[in-house]
Amino acid sequence: AVVPLSPPRKPREFRVVVTNNAKGEASAGARLEVPPGWSGTPREAPLHFRYEGEEIAARFFVTPPAVLKEGEAKVQAIVVQDGREFREGIQVVAYHHTERRHLVRLASARVLALDVRTAPGVAIGYVMGPGDAVADAIRQLGVPQDLLGPDDLAYADLSRYSTIVTGIRAYETRNDLRSYHPRLMRWVEAGGNLVVLYNRASFNGLAPDSPFAPYPASVTSNRISDETAPLEPLVPGSPLFTSPNRIGPRDWEGWVQERGMQLLDARDPRYVQLLTGTDPFPKNPGEQKGLLVEARVGRGTWTYVGLALFRQLPAGTPGAYRLLANLISRPRSPS
Repeated sequence: AVVPLSPPRKPREFRVVVTNNAKGEASAGARLEVPPGWSGTPREAPLHFRYEGEEIAARFFVTPPAVLKEGEAKVQAIVVQDGREFREGIQVVAYHHTERRHLVRLASARVLALDVRTAPGVAIGYVMGPGDAVADAIRQLGVPQDLLGPDDLAYADLSRYSTIVTGIRAYETRNDLRSYHPRLMRWVEAGGNLVVLYNRASFNGLAPDSPFAPYPASVTSNRISDETAPLEPLVPGSPLFTSPNRIGPRDWEGWVQERGMQLLDARDPRYVQLLTGTDPFPKNPGEQKGLLVEARVGRGTWTYVGLALFRQLPAGTPGAYRLLANLISRPRSPS
């Protein structure tokens, strides 16, 4: 869970799912152990199981303290039965091509208090992609957000949104997005901000230039694989690096797995390359662009994000949250 330092700080919901491994009926109680100064309700949730293997979810709300410092905390789930405490959970790893494994770990959640701000008055529409956790990250930032379905893309009043985000590989998996893309672009021309998270080669269609980019461009297989590779802003004064969060060297620290992938080959001078980097690996030489590309389209903006935000946000990378906040904080230009 992520808690911005800036108010208001709303309670965060946590759910504890408990499985009965006893032979038959059983009773227990679940509670949360929260950091000093935090509060959680209810104090305890009673659990009454009717049969072996039954699962029951207990729902809790945790409220941060009035004075909150940036850093990491832990919320621990505890189940008590007949005076015995259980603090571990079991993660089952099972695929058709591997042997089933059980990982025993503490049943705890990581809570990040972050110095991250979002602009007031913004409203987000989100087009979900497969395995997409970015919408949940936006929700944790406390920004109003609607998940857009086929009817929304076809008929809804999009002018209510300041920014619409298309999730990872959404153009690959969402027929409705491809069909109603021209309507999205008319909304951009009228002043909206469209943020396109990374896509694969299907974004290009069968032509050299993607039908879903505003000007000649295509998604490539280029990437920056080293998560510690230095990145250099090419337009340091861009609002994406300055407002409402000033992005600095610290925000590129702590990234996991990679910097970015499926970078955009933008072949038109109307695109603005905002970021560059170089992998240290000899087999991936040279400066890479296409990590973050922006273009003015009418009164609005179109932005391609090749950065691996979808990996960083579930990992709790602070800089990724701050950059995401900037991406969704641009106001809609007046019509």
